[in-house]
Amino acid sequence: MDLHARCAQGIGYALFDMDGTLFDGDLGETTFLMTLVSEYLHIKPWSLTKADILSLEASDIAAQTPALQQYGRYAAIGDHASAYQMTTEYLEHLSAGDIKRTAEHAFAEFTDPSTHLVIGSYQLALFVRPVPAMLSYLHACANPVLVSASPLSVVQAFAHLNNLAQVMIIASEGSIETLPYGEAKVRLAKERGITRPFIAFGNSEGDTEMLNWAEVGVFRSTEASPSLIERAKAVGWTIIDR
Repeated sequence: MDLHARCAQGIGYALFDMDGTLFDGDLGETTFLMTLVSEYLHIKPWSLTKADILSLEASDIAAQTPALQQYGRYAAIGDHASAYQMTTEYLEHLSAGDIKRTAEHAFAEFTDPSTHLVIGSYQLALFVRPVPAMLSYLHACANPVLVSASPLSVVQAFAHLNNLAQVMIIASEGSIETLPYGEAKVRLAKERGITRPFIAFGNSEGDTEMLNWAEVGVFRSTEASPSLIERAKAVGWTIIDR
C-alpha cells in the first residue's frame, strides 16, 4: 500500500497518535521532566542540556522532587493513565510560549535515547527525535487529527512547530474524562463529531482501539514488543518500521 497516496486521496478524517508515532520518544514526558529538572537547577527548561542531566545525582533530585518520585512510581508499574494525567496537571502552570520554547529545545537537545534519569530501578528518558517520513503522512492528509494523551499545551506546541495550524487536536486537558488513551481515543473522537476515520496511525497498546476503529490501521513497530507486533499482524494492520 502506498501510504502517501492513501493519505492524499482518502476522504474523511485521518487520526494520528503523536508520541512514538510521528517521532521517536515522548514529547509530553520529556517536556515534563525538563520542567522538573530545570526547577531543581533554578534555570529555564530551554537552557537545560544533556550535560546537565548527566551531571545530576538521581537520588538527590528524586529526594527533593516529590513529583518526580510519584511519576517514576506510575511509570514503573505501567500506570500510563495516571502518569499522563499528572504530566498535564503539572504543566498547566506554564504559559503556551514557555511550553513551545521547551518543546522546541527538546527536539534540538535531547535526541539521544540514552539520556535519562534513573528513579529507583526505573529509567525516565528525555528523548525526542524527528522522523520526517512519518510527519509527511500527516501533511499529506486533508483532515488530519492529532489524538494524543500528552498535555494539550504540548500537542499544540508540536503542531505550531510543524506548521499544522489547521490540524484538529484531541489531547489531555487535566481530567481522566479528557485523557485520550485506549478506548477513550475513540470515544473522544466521536464526541468531536468524527465518524469512522479512513486511516489511523499508532505505535502502542494505547492506540489499539483507535487502529481497530479505522478503515485502515497503520502500526509503527519500531519500539513495539513482539507480542504487540504479532497482534498487529493477526488483526491485519499495516505494519511499518521506519
